Amino acid sequence: MVNIMKKSLLLLALLIAVILIFTRNPDKPSESLPTKSENEQEVNIDQPSESQSAKDKFENEQAVNIIDYTDHAMEPFISRDGQYLFWNSLNDGKNTSLFYARRIDDSNFQFMGVVNGVNGKAPHLDAIASMDVNNNFYWASTRDWPEIFENLQYGKWNNGVVTGVNPVAGDFYIRQPGWIVMDAEISPDGKTLFFVTARFTGGEVPEESDIGVARKIDGKFVNDSNSEVILRNINTKDELEYAPSISADGMEIFFTRLMVAEKGTRIYVSRRDSIDGPFGKPEPLDIKGNIPEAPSITSDGQTIYYHKKDGQYFRIYKMRRVS
Repeated sequence: MVNIMKKSLLLLALLIAVILIFTRNPDKPSESLPTKSENEQEVNIDQPSESQSAKDKFENEQAVNIIDYTDHAMEPFISRDGQYLFWNSLNDGKNTSLFYARRIDDSNFQFMGVVNGVNGKAPHLDAIASMDVNNNFYWASTRDWPEIFENLQYGKWNNGVVTGVNPVAGDFYIRQPGWIVMDAEISPDGKTLFFVTARFTGGEVPEESDIGVARKIDGKFVNDSNSEVILRNINTKDELEYAPSISADGMEIFFTRLMVAEKGTRIYVSRRDSIDGPFGKPEPLDIKGNIPEAPSITSDGQTIYYHKKDGQYFRIYKMRRVS
């Protein structure tokens, strides 16, 4: 990259990479691995464990109706109190912006507009919102990347406006060319960050995409030294894992896996036996349709929101847990 314009063009190309792998028509919209140690367990993603199957069953899929909004809706996040739905427009890096709606019921939300204070000027990408119980609002942004590696932002949410915006400080960024924090979710208590680092080399998809764990210490998020063990059944060698969503009790993690060879995505759930223990073998959720991604679990653990492609547009859907 010789100058800023070339960097911007490269960034846009990388951000639409995953879109291109799913569709031959550039006018139609999509979203967008570490080696395992000798002690890590092999992951079988095709055979669900009997102990988890009953708890992991979600059914009764319904499209979410965002009243007065008709554009792409991707990367949903349901607020911890369940009163707001956040999402971003088409994840192409041209004018990707964050929006929100107010809850009417689980399937219907009233569109309120853009989230003020977070969206940059085109071309830009401001996307993938999450928030803790204290209204600390987090999202991924390309506003200063790659000149500044700290591309994850945060601020204080209040009635549609985010103020006090700053980069999220920490040692979880990989400060090398091609690396970016692709998405992240903050835990409800604001003390743990589940983040995704991805490495692009100019191809259509990242060469690597891993979920990691960082703990908040003295105002900064520090890589958990046990992160590799915690996520050894989540991250794989040959596939791409991203879009984590953590349950309110910290015992379940939902995420997306892109099967590179199949050029398809699945949403998975994995649970653990203790709050500091490793997550178990992940289970795929039975979601039909094209490119399901980006789960967001409600605080009561009973409803999961996600997006998938519906015709030419990405829409948000939901399913309920079946006991």
